[in-house]
Amino acid sequence: MIENTCECHRCIREKGLTGEGVLKLPLSATKMILCPLCGNKRCPHASDHGLRCTGSNETGQPGSIYQ
Repeated sequence: MIENTCECHRCIREKGLTGEGVLKLPLSATKMILCPLCGNKRCPHASDHGLRCTGSNETGQPGSIYQ
């Protein structure tokens, strides 16, 4: 993985980022994708780097893949 590469769900999908290994699974299938600012998986910023970090792990946040 290139250092400082965004690993939000959007970039994983758009750039085709994969994990290590022979199978080349999407990065989101091989590691937990967390907001780099607050560390929450349900934060909208973990889903899309263009969205604001809410600092929350609540379900149903607009923009989060965990709605």
